[in-house]
Amino acid sequence: MKKLAIFSLSVFLILSMMSCGSKKPAEDTTEPTAPAVEETTEETPVEEVVSAADLDLALANMSSSRQAAIDSKAEDFAPDFFNSLEKEYDALKARAENGEDVADECNELAKKYQALAAYVKALEAKETIGNYELPAFAQTAYDKGCNDLDKFEELFDNPDATGDELLATATSAYASFKTVLTALYKEIAKDSRDDAIEAKKDADSVKAAVSQKTEYTKAADLVKKGDSLYAMNSFESAANNYKEAYDIFMKLYSDIFDKRAAALAAIEAAKKSVEESAAIAEEADLESPLTGDVDGIEAEDAVLLKEDEYAAPEDAEVYLSDDILDGGDAK
Repeated sequence: MKKLAIFSLSVFLILSMMSCGSKKPAEDTTEPTAPAVEETTEETPVEEVVSAADLDLALANMSSSRQAAIDSKAEDFAPDFFNSLEKEYDALKARAENGEDVADECNELAKKYQALAAYVKALEAKETIGNYELPAFAQTAYDKGCNDLDKFEELFDNPDATGDELLATATSAYASFKTVLTALYKEIAKDSRDDAIEAKKDADSVKAAVSQKTEYTKAADLVKKGDSLYAMNSFESAANNYKEAYDIFMKLYSDIFDKRAAALAAIEAAKKSVEESAAIAEEADLESPLTGDVDGIEAEDAVLLKEDEYAAPEDAEVYLSDDILDGGDAK
């Protein structure tokens, strides 16, 4: 009986274990995660982005250099050279619009435009120099400038000449002529200052500092400003200030002189009229002399007006030295 109970218990346990093992696991109700979808974007190669930026920069450089040549009046001074560059410019613009990478060619043309602008400046400087007597010590610089101009023109006609060569040659020509102009303008400034000082003396002779103080002071200040510019080796600007001062001083002198002449003529006419009136009065007095005090006629020694006291006109004048030393220091 005991054995039977043990057997029954064993069977029960086995059946229980089998029952547990046969149960289905609980269903997973979680929604499955959809696989991530990777977006594919078409990236522009870095080389193409850089190339486009370089082209835009080159086109802008070419356009600004072209405008500088136009502003220098290259079309008037060197029409053949300018027109030849314009043909290149139009061609490069068209190729760029068609998608070609012409950055290097645009930069090369920009240098040629810059060279043309420098060439025109050199021509203008040479033309200005021709209006003056060339100082002996400036002859070497002048000759070098002329040689560089000839070399530039030869290079421009050479299809193998580079923008760098043209720019260096034109810049050298302008620098040489600029050296000559500096020497010339220094002498011009000195002469212009002498003229201004002489004109000031004329203005002082008609007391312009009193009658036309504002304009007189303006002219004197222009001379002082010219002296400051001269001290800084800005001889051309100094000369321009002296010339303007000269014009003002001379105008003051002329205007005041004319007015004084008109006033003197009026005085002479009045004196003549008075003399004529006196003669008539004298004749009348002889015919019908007045006796005693007459109403409306003052005594012979009466003081009718208080005498005016004027300050000395010389005190209003501005002192300016007759000479100027190198460096702008007045003696």
